Amino acid sequence: MITPEGSGIAGHISALGHEPHRYPIFYVDVGELAAYLKKAEALGGKTLVPPVVLPATTFAWMQDPEGNTVGLWQSQA
Repeated sequence: MITPEGSGIAGHISALGHEPHRYPIFYVDVGELAAYLKKAEALGGKTLVPPVVLPATTFAWMQDPEGNTVGLWQSQA
């Protein structure tokens, strides 16, 4: 785990137990996750992992039109 100094999103480095095993992924902190997924899809992206609700956050993965995976992160207030 990587803990940010001050405000920011904590991170981690890990390997999946399935394909793809190696890839970079970054997360973007958004205000309303569902709205950003909808906008991404309207611009040619697609949802890879629909919103997952955890105790402190909700996250999702999307793919941009060039095939890059981007994580969306919505902190629980």
